[in-house]
Amino acid sequence: MRQIYCGLLDWEVLSAALLVAIRIVSYNTITTFEFLMSKATSESESSNMPSDARATLKEHWGYDDFRPIQQPVIDAACAGRDVFAVLPTGGGKSICYQVPGLMRGGVCLVVSPLVALMQDQVAGLKKRGLAAAALAGALPRGGAERILDNFRFGPPGFLFVAPERLGSPLFVERLKAMDVRTIAVDEAHCVSSWGHDFRADYLELAALREIHPDASWIALTATATGQVGRDVVDLLALESPVLVRAPLRRENLEFRVEFVEDAATVLHFWAQGLTGTALLYVRTRAEAEHRAALLRGAGRRAAAYHAGMPQKDRERAQRQWISGELEVLACTSAFGMGIDKPDVRHIAHAHLPDGPEAYIQEAGRAGRDGLPATAELFLDGKSIAAAGERLALEIPSMENVRRVFQHLANQLGTPVGSVDEGGGVDLRQAADHLKISLPHVKKSIDLLARAGYLKAGEASRHYAFTWKTELETLRAEAQTHRPDAPLLDLLIRRYGGGTGAPQLQIEGLSRQLGEAEKLVLQRLEHLADRQFIAFYPPQHRVYISFEEARTAAEKISFPAGIYIDRIKAAKARHVAMKNWAEGLKCRAVALESYFSDDEEAGTCGVCDVCAPPPDPTAEKVLEAIGNGLPGSELGRHFSPRHHEKVRDILRGLRDQGRVGWDRMRIFKS
Repeated sequence: MRQIYCGLLDWEVLSAALLVAIRIVSYNTITTFEFLMSKATSESESSNMPSDARATLKEHWGYDDFRPIQQPVIDAACAGRDVFAVLPTGGGKSICYQVPGLMRGGVCLVVSPLVALMQDQVAGLKKRGLAAAALAGALPRGGAERILDNFRFGPPGFLFVAPERLGSPLFVERLKAMDVRTIAVDEAHCVSSWGHDFRADYLELAALREIHPDASWIALTATATGQVGRDVVDLLALESPVLVRAPLRRENLEFRVEFVEDAATVLHFWAQGLTGTALLYVRTRAEAEHRAALLRGAGRRAAAYHAGMPQKDRERAQRQWISGELEVLACTSAFGMGIDKPDVRHIAHAHLPDGPEAYIQEAGRAGRDGLPATAELFLDGKSIAAAGERLALEIPSMENVRRVFQHLANQLGTPVGSVDEGGGVDLRQAADHLKISLPHVKKSIDLLARAGYLKAGEASRHYAFTWKTELETLRAEAQTHRPDAPLLDLLIRRYGGGTGAPQLQIEGLSRQLGEAEKLVLQRLEHLADRQFIAFYPPQHRVYISFEEARTAAEKISFPAGIYIDRIKAAKARHVAMKNWAEGLKCRAVALESYFSDDEEAGTCGVCDVCAPPPDPTAEKVLEAIGNGLPGSELGRHFSPRHHEKVRDILRGLRDQGRVGWDRMRIFKS
């Protein structure tokens, strides 16, 4: 197994030197072999495929050439080799499977867990005149079958699917009849239990090798440690793959960590000093709303973004931020995947991220255009302790795992000892019923599926709801003149005050009300916002089956590799992030060493460790005061780590009679 190591190099310098440095590394040995190859010679001795690939790139994407980090992936994939590529956020991963997929012909099957990213990629490919579709989101009745038939009988193209599709017999049968020549796996780190976003569905992907043994594979991710990389190769059954790992280093990205007393005050100063588009990552939905208000108070055009907002509000905030109408979003980790905005100048975190993997993906959204950008981490005295407390809650307890299992069995009516073909279950409804967080319900099912207690696959994509208010109140509301009243009246007449989670036929509701389906969905979300109903969109539905005799919930247990090792991995990520924040090593080098043991790059020279801000002096404080300024403004002239020292200097200057202040401003005496 060999690894092509492609550095993020300056292409003009590289061309002038006519040298490409390539490192071949075995995952299983420490031996490293290095050699230099003439760029001109390597091109002349290669097949015509790379030049054809560049012509394809130019024709459909308008670019003259690939980025240096893309070239080895493109060359290997076009030649039909299996490839595993670790490319940084913003490194152009989509081109790495789209160009080979187009050149190899047939169907390129793209597996991705990110519905929004699928939809963006499909739209982009269609815009370029290429056939593309996604089996994701709410499809109209018969929509999935039509898409699958188009790829069986129609022209070559790109079919995007979520990993759960492999649990659908319909999908597997239609897939067998397709001419699949390329299989791309995005977010490939999800296959590893040591990764930061493990998904049990990814473990089923290797079965695609049996269905289409001649297809070439391209596995892609932005973050993978050595252990995760080995898992990706083994669990996806990649055959003699070419491994391409680009360094995380981005010379234009400046990392800074500030330990502060009052995060709110520091974020106010940070907002005032912004020079372009920015993102502020926070932990909770409530904090996103609170910080967005703080940012607006600092004079910035800002909004919140989190999963608890109505979809139309999230879409509006995202659209306004991308267009520049909003300067900054206060967002949870729900924002950012698949968003291609190259001119983000600032990323800030007001909490300690879960680990380096999550942090580098979020911080890496700054400065993709190559211009200077900053990634700042503001930590108060409670941040690290709070992160440790969250860690203890990250993995569901065995008690809750067993409760989830029992709930699923109850929903499907499957007694102990029975085999059941199963049915669809709504995870949001399960979370509401059990009073367990939705992530814990999903993780519980992942654990149960991996241990073989059940099988989870994709369910039928329909909407459902439950009542949350007394029927008398609902009937009174349905008689008002509010815009939602006709829909509420229709729901009451059709479903009454019954229990359970009735399936909603949006098309039928739309026809009866004489309103567009999109408007009906908005009205359902509004009824949910008003606490009249609990609304369950289809993305939280899974198909659960018991292919082996159902176990009694109290007898469920997990081997160490499934449960204990995942807890250890989460703790290791937390410790690594804590050490990075508290460490005195170059920020860029410390991040690189977490992901790869063989990094040899020098210090970045721009982070707060390599280039700490100069200590404040009385002269600098007086210069900042100038002819007088509001006291709330002085802090933005100095690094947060120096604010206490600035206060001491101010007190000294006041005692010397050189400055004074009142409620309005600080001034020279």
